[in-house]
Amino acid sequence: MSELSELHRDALGELFNLGVGRAAHSLSQMVRDEIELSAPFVDLIQAHEVSATLIGSEFRELSMVTIDFEGPFVSKAILLFPERNALAILSNMLDPELTPEELSEFEQEAMCEIGNVILNACMSALADEFGIELHGGLPEHYFSDTESLPIFADGAPEQLLLLLQIQLTMRQQLIQGHLVFLLGVGSLLDLRNCLDAYLDRLGMR
Repeated sequence: MSELSELHRDALGELFNLGVGRAAHSLSQMVRDEIELSAPFVDLIQAHEVSATLIGSEFRELSMVTIDFEGPFVSKAILLFPERNALAILSNMLDPELTPEELSEFEQEAMCEIGNVILNACMSALADEFGIELHGGLPEHYFSDTESLPIFADGAPEQLLLLLQIQLTMRQQLIQGHLVFLLGVGSLLDLRNCLDAYLDRLGMR
């Protein structure tokens, strides 16, 4: 889509890379083992495209964490994993002897903690580099599937999603997930203005 130029996308990729680096460090301290988060691939899609774009048909059950942010351009940030990937993360973080049923009991609390670390790290990286303030609320956990995503389905037709694909590696296990940021038309313009000011400051435009 043409709403963000290639230069804008590259800059966002670098900024979010700072964020996921911070998140990986914090998560590694939490689990006392090295966790790596890949540099994210950034895309911009419309709300109605989300089911086809997010995970793919082989992943039906989803585990997601949302945080509402107040600031110039983001209203809701979402960390989303296929359910089986979320349980794989928890099995590495918690006692490996736990059964799937026991892991499920801890899932909401643990995923909220993971989402809080990753989403706030990404948003704080943007806020720091843009010189703005973004205030996040409390994380909330949801279960859904790729065919009924109420968080996206209720949006206006012009609702845009800033979509980042990430890969989390822990104990040699590769886990794929997504970060999603909901943007209205006005929020997209504000984000682009922040990016332009940031690029001008670096002498890149």
